[in-house]
Amino acid sequence: MTPMLKQYTEWKRRYPDCLLFFRMGDFYEMFFEDARIAASILDIALTARDPEKKIPMAGVPYHSVENYLERLVASGRKVAICEQVSEPNGRTLVDRQVVRVVTPGTFLPAESASEGRLACVNVLPDGVSMALLNFATGVLLAGTLSPSSARAELAAFSPSEVICPSGGESEAAALVQSGDAPLITSRDKDDFRVPGAARRICREWEVSSLEGFGLSDLDPACGCAAVLLSFLQETQFRSARGAVEIRPLLDKVSMYIDPAAIENLEIAGGSGGSLFDTLNRCSTAMGRRKLKEWLLHPLIDPGSISERHERVEAMLQAPEARARLHRALSACGDVDRALSRISFGSAGPRDLGIIRDTLEAVPAIAGHLDRIGLSDLLTLPERLDELRLHLSSALEEELPRTVQGGSVIRRGFDPVIDSLRDVRKNEKEWLDSYLEEIKERTGIRNMKIGFNRVFGYFIEISKSSLKDVPPSFTRKQTLVSAERFVTEELGLFEKRMLSATEEASEREEQLFRELCLSVKDSSPGLRALSDSIAAVDVLASFARVAAQEGYCRPDVDYEDRFHIRGGRHPVVENSLVSGGAFTPNDVLLDGVENRIAIVTGPNMAGKSTYLRMAALLAIMAQAGSFIPAESASLGVVERIFSRIGARDEIARGRSTFMVEMIETANILNNVNSRSLVILDEVGRGTSTYDGMSIAWAILEYLQEQPDRRPKVLFATHFHELTVLSGRLPGVKNLSMAVEETGEGIVFLYKVVPSPADRSYGIEVARLAGIPQRVLERSMEILEEFEKNNGAVQARPPRQTAGQLPLFSEDAEELILELAGVEPDGMTPIQALQLLYSLRDRAAGVLRSR
Repeated sequence: MTPMLKQYTEWKRRYPDCLLFFRMGDFYEMFFEDARIAASILDIALTARDPEKKIPMAGVPYHSVENYLERLVASGRKVAICEQVSEPNGRTLVDRQVVRVVTPGTFLPAESASEGRLACVNVLPDGVSMALLNFATGVLLAGTLSPSSARAELAAFSPSEVICPSGGESEAAALVQSGDAPLITSRDKDDFRVPGAARRICREWEVSSLEGFGLSDLDPACGCAAVLLSFLQETQFRSARGAVEIRPLLDKVSMYIDPAAIENLEIAGGSGGSLFDTLNRCSTAMGRRKLKEWLLHPLIDPGSISERHERVEAMLQAPEARARLHRALSACGDVDRALSRISFGSAGPRDLGIIRDTLEAVPAIAGHLDRIGLSDLLTLPERLDELRLHLSSALEEELPRTVQGGSVIRRGFDPVIDSLRDVRKNEKEWLDSYLEEIKERTGIRNMKIGFNRVFGYFIEISKSSLKDVPPSFTRKQTLVSAERFVTEELGLFEKRMLSATEEASEREEQLFRELCLSVKDSSPGLRALSDSIAAVDVLASFARVAAQEGYCRPDVDYEDRFHIRGGRHPVVENSLVSGGAFTPNDVLLDGVENRIAIVTGPNMAGKSTYLRMAALLAIMAQAGSFIPAESASLGVVERIFSRIGARDEIARGRSTFMVEMIETANILNNVNSRSLVILDEVGRGTSTYDGMSIAWAILEYLQEQPDRRPKVLFATHFHELTVLSGRLPGVKNLSMAVEETGEGIVFLYKVVPSPADRSYGIEVARLAGIPQRVLERSMEILEEFEKNNGAVQARPPRQTAGQLPLFSEDAEELILELAGVEPDGMTPIQALQLLYSLRDRAAGVLRSR
């Protein structure tokens, strides 16, 4: 094995769980199994290092390494970057050192919107401690929450990597139930112990207590925060102090949206059909990030909600200033992302350019806000204005990707660089003058001066003129038709050029580092400025959507009612083709007579859309947005729960019905009087009578809780449940209107205050394309069921070859007894007992045939 491969294997031994990117000149090379893995994921060539081809090898160019890192990280891999830290001299092995470890939770590429989200969780007997770090913003949230709140917070945060105590991997994975499965990384249990963890943070941050960060030194979350910060030190090879802002993760300060609701309502998904996509008219990356945060954490204080609505209203009333504000915001780059890259030492010149350009855009943004009447939203502190002037005078207008590319520092900023560049600037003039001089001196008119990376500067003379070459010319290279020479003067000039280039490059890198340090020193002010710009951008986005889509301002207070007049589903309405119109509907719930609404009607008639609409409009209103409705008066919703859809999780060992019951149990155990619950087809995952009994009992339970009765929209295909409106106070019936025509049915998508009298299942089957023969037979069977549930025994339907009669003569007694049953006077349990009795007797009839 060569010395270079020995060096590679030694570094690989230190980072066994990472792919090792080993810098060799202009490439990062990988060997052995790493090469095979990388070649497969990246679709790059797999070659061999040795003649016998026993050492697999693969490589990627260093100048585009981030594109390859992004693909590896997306596949759940960690990558250790091993750089050359000494200059090659051709005699000794180049020194190399791992300078950074890239993981899914800590990767922040410059040219991509992806961002690392790192979580550290510790499941305790009485709660879940956690620390959450968005690597783009540098904000670390730490706190201890209840298990249900922790699951909701993780569902909203959607981490790409989770750190947990060793042995707790399965518990950590179970907490993160939505989105792509994150990479699980474990650390020693002792690292999570408090108060040792708190002391480590205090020592690194040079504070005496964590109370200044809103944390108790005895909070178990300190252990998670300390482990997460240590992980950053291990991967970034520098302290997180100055790059990370520690804040408390508080429970019950925003609306609780359970994990199932976050997924089922498609609040922040990236598929193009989410609530986020509908409301996103933001001009900046910070605004888009803030919009997602507001939608996943709506406010629950009416005063704060009203303040956001006031500001949206002000922007809505000033369309011209709002349009200019939008254009000014578009000049802002992603300050959070650039600042994190600068703080962790992975920045390029363009990151400094983002800070400069954003600071230069602030005066215009502030001016437009002043004209709208919202000058309090944004100001530029004096210190940041000084930074703006400093960066503007230092940096070129157009910046390269890397500082090694040169052209970073503006001419006139630094006299040293200017003088060194002047040397290079005079290169052609000197060479032209020197060439004329030696032509005159030698009499050789066809000579020329050239340059290449191997020999440097040279004088090329054709072989026909070699007899005139003076002794002061030293031969360097022989070509087919010419010879190349150097002279003492040309050699001295080359040294001056190379020295000037090298010195200018070193000076530029030094100034770049100093500028990065200036930005890092201003990071608290820049973070605050970025947060203000993001909030302005979201409010402007809300106003823009409201103006374009005809949204109204909702009234949100502490009253016990949920009234929406003419509400529309924002996402569905946005997706309708040109000319289509969404049918508006009312949602009228209160704390007395209309607390629970049972919604019946055929499939495809719009029940699920109606339920989702109500929840989405509550989220929009409390996030600060106007909503698609004629008017709305809403009492604050503190919690939203949903049970919608039949998401099958067989891969996790759970049936559809089990998932349905787990999610429903979470709802029943965690609702309060300010909860909005939407339940869609609960009980359909099991047998009809089991499902109906469960649905019936759930509705009774939700209505009977004296201190925590939620507001409920309950869509069901069990029409038997509609009798509850006459038995339980506060329960009412709604249904989806259907118009019957000679050719079938037409869905009107309108909610009416009465139960549905039919399910129209056969008509829906016809619309779906079921064969006519099946439809006809279905109608015959339906008619038999309907007739034999009445007082008169019907004649068996006409039989076709191979069919059995639906009811035999032997079953007449059983049918007559069934016809005499009064289901309205029975409880679900009595109905179930009767059903089992009738089933057993029916089985006896069949056996006697």
